[in-house]
Amino acid sequence: MIKIAITDLALSFEDFSFIYGEDKTNLPAVRNINFNLNQGDVLILAGPSGSGKSTLSYAMNGIIPWRLKGFMKGDVKIYGKSIWDYNFTELSKLVGLVKQNPLEQMTTFTVKDELVFGLENLQFDKDIIEKRVREISEFMGISQILNRDIEQLSGGQKQLTILSSFLIMDPKILILDEPIAFLDQQSESMLLTQLKKLKESESFKTTLIIIEHRLSRVMDIADRIIVLDGNGELHLNGKLSEILINNFTPLKSCNVRLPWIIDLYNDFKEISLEYKNTKNPTNFNELLEIQQKLSKENLLKLRALLIEKEILPKALEKFKSFEEVIEFQDLYIESLKDAHDNREEQTVNKDGNNYILKTNNVDFLYPNSGIKAISNLSINIQKGDFIGLVGPNGSGKTTLLYLLANLYEPSRGTIYFNNQNIRDIGALEYAKQIGFIFQNPENMILNSTIKDEILYGPKNFGMLENISEDYMTKLIRIIGKEKSTKNPFKLSWGQKRRLNLSSIFVYNPEIILLDEPFIGQDQRTIDSLVETLYLENKRGKTIIISSHDYHLLLKYTKRILELNRDGTVRDFDNKDNYFSKHRNLGPTLLLDSIDEMLSGVLNHK
Repeated sequence: MIKIAITDLALSFEDFSFIYGEDKTNLPAVRNINFNLNQGDVLILAGPSGSGKSTLSYAMNGIIPWRLKGFMKGDVKIYGKSIWDYNFTELSKLVGLVKQNPLEQMTTFTVKDELVFGLENLQFDKDIIEKRVREISEFMGISQILNRDIEQLSGGQKQLTILSSFLIMDPKILILDEPIAFLDQQSESMLLTQLKKLKESESFKTTLIIIEHRLSRVMDIADRIIVLDGNGELHLNGKLSEILINNFTPLKSCNVRLPWIIDLYNDFKEISLEYKNTKNPTNFNELLEIQQKLSKENLLKLRALLIEKEILPKALEKFKSFEEVIEFQDLYIESLKDAHDNREEQTVNKDGNNYILKTNNVDFLYPNSGIKAISNLSINIQKGDFIGLVGPNGSGKTTLLYLLANLYEPSRGTIYFNNQNIRDIGALEYAKQIGFIFQNPENMILNSTIKDEILYGPKNFGMLENISEDYMTKLIRIIGKEKSTKNPFKLSWGQKRRLNLSSIFVYNPEIILLDEPFIGQDQRTIDSLVETLYLENKRGKTIIISSHDYHLLLKYTKRILELNRDGTVRDFDNKDNYFSKHRNLGPTLLLDSIDEMLSGVLNHK
C-alpha cells in the first residue's frame, strides 16, 4: 500500500494534454493545462460542452490513464505524487468522482445497499458502517428512502444517493459533475447547504471540484474558478469573485451560463454610461440596493432590459413571421423552412376544444411496490401548447411523460390523443407522433454510429427515402464537429443529448416531450435548442419540457403544469398567471420592485 502524505497542495496539473484513442493525429481533448489546488479549496470547473471538463476529472482520479487509453503529455499530481505512481484502487479511494449520470455508478438494488457497498468491500466493522450510514443519510436528507429500490427513485433522489455513497467513504478530493442538475429547488438548496458545511468543516477538510454550467447555483460556495475554452485550453483561472467582476466579457465568451443578475447589470451599464465603471453586483440584494438608487429614467431602462432579457426574450421576436428566413447561431434545419403551417390543420374535438392530449382520472402505481407516482390526473393539453412541467423530485414528472408517450400504461384512467384512446392506436403509429428526449440520453442510444442513430427512427417508420444527405449533415451539425461514423457513446453528455434531439427531429413528430433537456448544455447550445423548439412550436408542434430550471421556463414556455409530491396536480395555468401567483423568482421580484418604485415616482409627481 502506498502511504499518502496529506499536504497543503492537493492537486496540480503540469502542462497536461490528452488525446483519446490510438490515433496521435486526433485533436487533443485538452491541451497545455497548468493549475494548482490547495487542500480545502472549492473550485468551479466550467466551459462549453465538449471543452474537456470531464477529461480533467478523469485524470484526477485515475480513470486516465488506468481505464481510458490515449496519448498523454505532462503530468497530474495528487498530494505531490504523480498519478503514474498510484495504482488505480489507491487513487480512487483518495479522489471520488460523482459522474453526471448517477446510474453509471450504482451497483446495488436499494439506497442503503448503495451506501454500504464501498465500506463492506473494505471490510469495515458492521457497527461503524451503520453509524456512517445514519450520519451521512441524515446529513444528506435521504433517511426516509434508505429502503427504497433504486429503480423507484427520481433522478434527484438517485443523485443524492450516489453522492452520499461517496461521502461515506471520506475522500480527500471530491469531484462533482453537475451535482444539482437533477434536483428540485428544495433538494438543491439542501445539497448546496450541506456542501457549504462540508467546505467549512474542520473534520472533513475535503477539496471540492464542482463541474457546473450554471454559475449562479454554486458561486456562494466556490473560492476559485477555472474556465476552459472550446479548444480544451485554459481560458480563465483565478478567484471567482475577481473573475465575475473583472473578466466578465471573456467569461461570457466561453458560453458559460452566467448569473442573470450580473448579465443584466453588465448590459445595463452599456446603456447607462454613468454606471459604466461601477462594480457588478454578485447577488440579488446588491442588485436591489443599486436599483433603489436609480433615477426614473434609469429605472425605465433597467425595466425594459429585464423584460427583453429574462421575461419576454427579444431574441425570439425574429420568429414572429413565418416568411422571414431565420438564422440560428449554430444550427438551422433548412428543410423545415418551407414546412406547412400545422396550425391551419388543427383538429377540433367533439367538445369544441382543440385538445391533442387529454388525461382522464389517471393513476399510476409502480408494480409490486404500492408506490403511487401519479394520482387522479385529469388535464387537457391543446395542440400547439408549450408547457413547462415542474414539481419536486419524486412528484411523477418523468412518469407522466412516460404515460403520455405510451411507454407506461395507466393503472387507472384513460389517455386520449386527438380524442382517441391511445390504447386503441397502434403502438408504431402512435410512436411516429411522439419525440421523447429521456432524462438519461444514453437510454435512447441504440446504434454504434451517429448516422445510424439518427436514422433509427426513419428506418423503423419506413421514412428513409425522405431523408436527404444535406438534411443529415445539418442534423449532425447540431451535435458538434463530429464524424457521422463516431460511436455515440464516446460523445460528451451534452452531445449525446443533442444527438437525441437530432434523432427525433429527423422524423418530424407532432408532440415533443423533453425530460430535463438543459442538463449538461452550455449557454449557446441552450439558446439554439430553445430557438429550435420555439420554431417547432410556432409551426404547430406540441412541446412539454420537464425541468427544475424555472428561470428558463419563465422565459420560454406558454403554460406551467405543476405536480405535488403525491403525483396530483397543484397548478396548471398560463405562464403569466403562474409566475404571478408564485413570485419567487429573481426576475419577477425585481420587476415588482421596479414597478413599485415607478408607481411611487409617478404618484409623487
